Amino acid sequence: MRKPVIDMAPILEKVLPIEGVFSPDEEVQKLWSVPREERRNAMASFKDKLARQKEAWALCRISIEKRIETNPNLPRDDMIEIIGTFASSYGFAESHKKVAELLVDDYIEMHKRVKEAREEFPDDIDLLNRLTGMKFSKSDADDFEIAVGPLSIEISCSGFNAGRIFERSEDPVVGFRYWGFVSQSRDKEHVYFLVVNRDKAGIGTLLHEREHQKNRILNPRLYDVREVRDGVREQLNKGVRGFLRHQISEKLLGFERKFRREIFQKYESAKDPEEKAFLLAEYMRLKRETALNRAKDEIIAQKIVDPLYIETLGYGYNYDIYFRQDGGAYDYLSKLRNRKDKKEDQLWQKTAQKVLVDEYRQIIGNAISAFDRLKDSGNSQEEVIAMLSDKRLAEWPKTARRLLEEK
Repeated sequence: MRKPVIDMAPILEKVLPIEGVFSPDEEVQKLWSVPREERRNAMASFKDKLARQKEAWALCRISIEKRIETNPNLPRDDMIEIIGTFASSYGFAESHKKVAELLVDDYIEMHKRVKEAREEFPDDIDLLNRLTGMKFSKSDADDFEIAVGPLSIEISCSGFNAGRIFERSEDPVVGFRYWGFVSQSRDKEHVYFLVVNRDKAGIGTLLHEREHQKNRILNPRLYDVREVRDGVREQLNKGVRGFLRHQISEKLLGFERKFRREIFQKYESAKDPEEKAFLLAEYMRLKRETALNRAKDEIIAQKIVDPLYIETLGYGYNYDIYFRQDGGAYDYLSKLRNRKDKKEDQLWQKTAQKVLVDEYRQIIGNAISAFDRLKDSGNSQEEVIAMLSDKRLAEWPKTARRLLEEK
């Protein structure tokens, strides 16, 4: 008899199963038709199942990721079987299963590209030059150790060469600058690689960079950030021009306009002070979302190794780095706050302080606190990451509160 791909017994003890299919989007619509006297109980049941399914989804992701890390060549059918086992126990709807299967396919595709790159370039220096677009010579070979990781080519080298590669890299994601970073080749179908500086790297650096790599693959599948809020959308769709563009671009052609540029132009031309302030604040919030996603990526990569640092060094990461206004690697909003043409603009400076400093700090601080509350409630670091990684930082507190209430 074939051994099951995953032992569900400990998982079922941790999270009670759900009978039948539970699709949150469909179930929330059904709540409106429930008689008023039964609505409280129906809502309680909905929240309970939603929380259980959220935890189960996190455990499903972890189960797949751990098996990929242990054996990147695990057959697709085995990974799909894991999804099916969770789906039958926790009511995953077809949409859930589809997303999970797409993630599996992304993992498999990334590992396939990594393997093929290694096979095509068995010589380390040839592979290194192909990935980075640089011209290392055979005399540099002793400085490099290259391995095939689960999702990327993993490069270990001196700080000098790590810095050289970083400066030439395509869209690198920094991990403490030259401690390590992840990047991608310049091919149409990217091959991901990560670089670890052996002169500085401590315990956990490789795990940290792998998490960045994982986030790059997960983000397009899991992020669903609306570009503009309804109130601002209404402002933009006013007038004949706005109405026509809304009807043609969004309804007829089925795609959204590039709202940030449009909001900025409206702000620049607005005469009414209240309208001008309103549009500027919304423009900055939209720009801020990119910075929050970068902060989220870094926070997750830090959180995955925090227990290792606390255990070995007695302390973890310093999360105050996101609050510094020093123009450094983690001051993601520095250029927007300090636009040269807006230095004497009082409205710009006042709005930047409110939106890009005060609100930004509050969102990040509340998100980190929410993460820690979930961790302290008995979840592992990996479980909390899986529960929160498909949510915007601003949504972490509400997500954590709901999960803890049901728990």
